[in-house]
Amino acid sequence: MNIIRHRLLALLLLLVTTVSLQAQIPDEVTFLLRKCAEAMGHPDGVEYEMTIKAKYTVITVMKGQINAFAKDKRNKFFLTMRILDQHTKSAGGFDGVNQWKYQQGMERDTIYIRKANEQTKSDYDLNFHIDLEYRKATLTERFGNYVITFTQPKTAGSPKKVTMTISGKDYLFREMETSNEGTTMTMRLTHFRVGVPDDIFTFDPNQYPDAVIMERVE
Repeated sequence: MNIIRHRLLALLLLLVTTVSLQAQIPDEVTFLLRKCAEAMGHPDGVEYEMTIKAKYTVITVMKGQINAFAKDKRNKFFLTMRILDQHTKSAGGFDGVNQWKYQQGMERDTIYIRKANEQTKSDYDLNFHIDLEYRKATLTERFGNYVITFTQPKTAGSPKKVTMTISGKDYLFREMETSNEGTTMTMRLTHFRVGVPDDIFTFDPNQYPDAVIMERVE
């Protein structure tokens, strides 16, 4: 009887601990993330620009800009980066069937094309389900914006802390900062517009005449 009682007590403690960890993501955080996803995913399509910067301690090691378009699961992006003294460009997208990525290389430029699946369709989407990837989140308000800080990642290798800023006026994503092992990366929204024509998602290889096209079968 004592063994059974001890086992029941251990099970109850485990259940209480599990419920406590799950409850550390406030409902308000989940609500804000879903509202942000709606605002950034208008049915008429959206165009946006972001700056991206990474620092190791106090030294800027990477800086660049992202220009992106999204509509009905289709997406397209252009990325220009300066990593230390090296400049590089890349682009990619999903046209509804195929996923492609252009990569500028030292010896040759390459375009990779593959059939998209349910997992890869959202490779270039912003992450509005980050609440499922962390065990704890705190919510504060600052200058009319909502600031959400996520800690205690569920998987190894994820950033130790992620801070996301959402506009209190229109629920648009404003900024995301990730911190891990002395490295801080910041993405900041600089432009947002609703309305994107469908033909913008069509992949045109003629835009990259010097690139080698490689098809992936996966």
